[in-house]
Amino acid sequence: MNASQGTVTITHHFGTIEVSEEAMMTFPTGGLFGFERVTQFALLPAARQGLWWLIAPNADATTFVLADPFVLDGDYAIDLGEREGADLALDDANDAFALVMLTLPEGAAPTANMRAPIVFNLAKRLAAQVVSRDESHELQKPANLALYPLQEGGVSLA
Repeated sequence: MNASQGTVTITHHFGTIEVSEEAMMTFPTGGLFGFERVTQFALLPAARQGLWWLIAPNADATTFVLADPFVLDGDYAIDLGEREGADLALDDANDAFALVMLTLPEGAAPTANMRAPIVFNLAKRLAAQVVSRDESHELQKPANLALYPLQEGGVSLA
């Protein structure tokens, strides 16, 4: 990671990406499940509205696709506990911004992990993956990507 003049350079197998330091999110209590040692990620809007890239600025540029869960389920709710709110320095739960991780298996339909959303405090650039206490949230909810319209200005990694 090279930071200069408010930008971070990420070398990705799709090429080099320059991102604003403002796009960098810190996971203060450890990274994502399975990636606990990676605590810095860039959060970038994708080419479809409501989809996001989460890219680690390390040598392998680990990349995840995130989605707005409310597009997939209008009744979706997130239950943040006091500990999660404190980890994210949330003074008001309404300041939380949540996304869910997508799985894009080759030859199969995409799914969303609605059970373990990633919650962001964008103002303080903090994030945490939170396991929902609501057992009705699916681990592999079918995700129709056509629900997310194309948008200009999003990052395309193709």
